[in-house]
Amino acid sequence: MKRFYLLAVLLLLGCLTVVNAQSLDEMVEGSKPEDLELIKVDQEARSEKSRVSEKFAESVVPSPSGMLSFERLLNFVNKLIAELFGEDFEEEPVSVATGDDTDEKGQTETPPSVDQPDRPDETKPLTGYEAIPIRAGAAGSGSEFMKRTENMTPAQREEAILAEILAGNIPSFLRDFKEIEVSRKLKDGRTHAIKYKVMPDVLAIGSDSDFVRMPMSPLAAQTIADKFGCILPTTQMSDDIYKHAETKLTPSPMSGGQYPNWQQRMTKNEFYTEHQRLVEEKCRKAGHQNGMLIAGHKKDVIITNFLNSHKDSVVIYGWHDSRNGGKPIQGYGWGHEVTYADYSHGIRLIASEVEVDGEKMDIKDVLADSTLSQLLSKEGPVKNTRAHRK
Repeated sequence: MKRFYLLAVLLLLGCLTVVNAQSLDEMVEGSKPEDLELIKVDQEARSEKSRVSEKFAESVVPSPSGMLSFERLLNFVNKLIAELFGEDFEEEPVSVATGDDTDEKGQTETPPSVDQPDRPDETKPLTGYEAIPIRAGAAGSGSEFMKRTENMTPAQREEAILAEILAGNIPSFLRDFKEIEVSRKLKDGRTHAIKYKVMPDVLAIGSDSDFVRMPMSPLAAQTIADKFGCILPTTQMSDDIYKHAETKLTPSPMSGGQYPNWQQRMTKNEFYTEHQRLVEEKCRKAGHQNGMLIAGHKKDVIITNFLNSHKDSVVIYGWHDSRNGGKPIQGYGWGHEVTYADYSHGIRLIASEVEVDGEKMDIKDVLADSTLSQLLSKEGPVKNTRAHRK
């Protein structure tokens, strides 16, 4: 307590001395010659007697930001106490506030090292299928799209399909690709494993609650795949996706007597919408939830070496049927020209980045390899991974 009272008195005297020192200068400047003797001060004595007040005044010099230097004041008080009570004192360096994180020498202060958890690089640009644009709130639903394009020609409808999907008007669950893992003993005598990611369902337009699975030509499909860093499946991948599917639906052909003149209607919106209804009905009965890996409901537009000799064709494959041991109803089908699409076709995207034996690779490099291609292809190496040759 004595220290506290003593410190308070010293600080008060220091403040008064600073004020008096300023007033004394004013008195000297405004005095008459005959008064000078009264206020003449021995400079050495004044310097000695005002040591405390000058030190105090120095300690409260404002910083460049306009605030009093607390560190300087604290150093002075600690030093004063040390002198009065005979304690050791080590002066702390005084920092100068400049409004930024630099010290008096213009160097940036380094904060203490603190272990931080690893965080993903939020500034890293999204690539591949992760770069599919977010669906706009004003984007139309699937049923609205079907009404809007009902009277369009196939070419006009294809342009509209491209515009919607490239703008991100797809259900959100399609963005969550599912991993397929297979291993096979290859011709080098070793067993190799590959992991690749696939869209859980075929491409569709609309929202989660109102969407339509959208057939399209390989021309449009390839444009979308290129944009989002993907490829279309091979027949081997189509088989493997069906084997891994959480929901396996039986095919829903619309070629019977229930649909008169079906040959002329199978490429029209009415058949696209009707097939969507049939598939959704089977999904409900199977307990399917959107986002689960599903197969068997559509034929795949595929990539194949067969296109090298049939440049004007679309090649389709699939409609795996659990009633026939999971074998596809549709084998290699190339009877239609490259602009063709009907209600039974589906476009499933496959991500380009894969993992082979624990190492990341581009799926195109895997398909081009004379040995590793067997993981994804029944045909051997597939060096042209496009779905058309136009």
